[in-house]
Amino acid sequence: MVELEWKDAENGTFYYFRKDDGRIVGQVYNMAHTKIFGAKIPVTATEENILGHYINNDFAKKAVENYWEIQGRTLLETK
Repeated sequence: MVELEWKDAENGTFYYFRKDDGRIVGQVYNMAHTKIFGAKIPVTATEENILGHYINNDFAKKAVENYWEIQGRTLLETK
């Protein structure tokens, strides 16, 4: 099982990353210096999945964590 952890970056940005290789799997960011935070998941090097806008960074972080929790439960094994 891959361990994930939050890194508090500058200016209201937080990265959710894999501890084994440092790959970023989610981001929470401040919306234009307001009290609103956005949450997104990188899909490819040029595409992102926006999860939504949240009233604070705790709700945004929970959205990213919930996304990966659901993904972890729904992976299908191939035979």
